[in-house]
Amino acid sequence: MRMKSRNIIFYTPEQWGVLEKFSNFYSATHDFNDSGKRAVLGTISHFRKALTLKNLALKLVPNLENDEVELNEYGYSSAINSKELSAVIESIILELYSSLDCSITVICKIYSKYQGIPDSTRKYFKNVSSLKIDKRFPEQLIIAVQEATWYDDFRKIRDELTHLETGNCHKNDETGKIVYMHSGLKRKGVSLIINDIFAEIDQMIADINQFLGRVFAYLYSQLDDKPILQTCGIFNGRAYARYVSPHESMDFHSGICDARRWFDLEENPTCIFASECGAYKNANNVVRSKISK
Repeated sequence: MRMKSRNIIFYTPEQWGVLEKFSNFYSATHDFNDSGKRAVLGTISHFRKALTLKNLALKLVPNLENDEVELNEYGYSSAINSKELSAVIESIILELYSSLDCSITVICKIYSKYQGIPDSTRKYFKNVSSLKIDKRFPEQLIIAVQEATWYDDFRKIRDELTHLETGNCHKNDETGKIVYMHSGLKRKGVSLIINDIFAEIDQMIADINQFLGRVFAYLYSQLDDKPILQTCGIFNGRAYARYVSPHESMDFHSGICDARRWFDLEENPTCIFASECGAYKNANNVVRSKISK
């Protein structure tokens, strides 16, 4: 039994953020080892996972009412729904830190020969914020650290969550907000209570996103302007590709079609987008230019 072929588009640069663009174009500039490549992918995947977990956490909120029902009916509650929601919330924080951690690994891979750039997130923030680093280190990366005034508090929470039991959540009847509590986490010597945990999570996501945006916008700007082979998609069971430069105007029509070398042959199927694709037209123009010479 054969499955029906599906048409899948991979090349969608209009939907890429600067981190995705860096991921797709760094290979012509940086020869990362396996850990470096995993760090680039990890920066993206951990951040995306945090967003997925946040959506899951929101879906779990209504379940808190079951704990209240159990408490009112039996005078006791196992608080399993509170624990489940708290575990997901804590996982969001850990995933965000992992994304940050991977981004620092990428920076350290690129600037490993610079003095004061250790392969440690904690030491990196400490050294850069105190300017105990090589004078050649990029200003934009220094600014990213200076703007991250949230880092120390964020790190402390992450460090404790890595080793402690799960906290608790409940809904504030007056505000309707979800309150997160953890007796093992301290702020100014008092057990941690966050009166609106989802607002706090949103702020963490915004902070990490801003940091990653500044870092990878700079790293992307430093990439060599060399065309990289990009997979356009799979159409009728065949993979199609084009060459694209990281610094050219980027949309579905950018680059130079590579697949035309074989799909223009009579015995092969033509790309389903050939009649409207700018990359295909660009490739034909290159061929005509060579012929005219």
